[in-house]
Amino acid sequence: MRSITRTVLVAGLAFGAISMGGCGGGEGAAVGPSSGTLDLRITDAPIDAAAEVVVVFTGIELHSASGGDVRIDFPNPRSIDLLKLQDGATDALTDGLPVPVGDYQWIRLIVNAEQNSQSSSYIKLLTGEQYPLWIPSGAESGLKLVRPFKVAQGGTTRLLIDFDLRKSIIAPPGQSPNYIMRPALRVLDELQTGKIEATVDLAALAAAQLGEGAPVGECAAGVYLFAGSAATPDDQDGDVADGADPIVYEPVAYDGANTTVTATIPFIEAGTYTLAATCDFDVDAADVNDYDAAAAQGEPGFETLRWTILDNVSVTANTTTAVTLP
Repeated sequence: MRSITRTVLVAGLAFGAISMGGCGGGEGAAVGPSSGTLDLRITDAPIDAAAEVVVVFTGIELHSASGGDVRIDFPNPRSIDLLKLQDGATDALTDGLPVPVGDYQWIRLIVNAEQNSQSSSYIKLLTGEQYPLWIPSGAESGLKLVRPFKVAQGGTTRLLIDFDLRKSIIAPPGQSPNYIMRPALRVLDELQTGKIEATVDLAALAAAQLGEGAPVGECAAGVYLFAGSAATPDDQDGDVADGADPIVYEPVAYDGANTTVTATIPFIEAGTYTLAATCDFDVDAADVNDYDAAAAQGEPGFETLRWTILDNVSVTANTTTAVTLP
């Protein structure tokens, strides 16, 4: 099983010279006198055991606060393998489309992700097996992200869509041969994001959580980022009743030699966060309640994940916040 690092897809969008009210448009329209530009980027979090995750984008739609829609259908669908764009590599989803100035309420990605189809979005595993990647209602309603934003005349608005694959992709019983994508998305103002570089001492983490002298290799390390300065850590279970899910969670790999590893978490909006490290990352199955902070001894979820916590991690736009754990 391989851990895949976060990736970035540049979608330099500049929609415009397109009438409001739901009409489609091709690419390459000239920038009008009342237009600005919108740069839209897509980033994805890791997913294990995958060799390719290809999403087919067929268009995009913006909804104006005044009530009109701007929709652009791509002349040629964009098949993007998100896993190729690692370590800061980028790729363009669109190029040079102008956008009417104004306030917008949401953005929608139109995708081709049909059930039982080998000609649309798909996932290929490290074993070589390939499966359709089905987004229920994706073709009809697309992927809608609600967040107000403004496009100013002559200016550039840069939005970032965080597409968390580990939270999103499941292979439910009874749906073979399909994998289902239930997209976990958040949209950010890229100009207001920074990043965290967490230096993790795996030997010290193993000693703290597994006992003094515990072999580093027995620590299945991972880091979790939570909103707020003093959040209570929880697993990724899709259930807010027992605690807020992490914004980002990812493994910290041990190469068998170096016990000090740096985990980089990019594209974090300016604010204050809680960072937690665990040696029980392999326990956490997405959308399954594996851990319950309130569980008593003998109850399900009791201490299944152990945590080393760093409170009050401050992130500032366009800067790197360096921290150490434990």
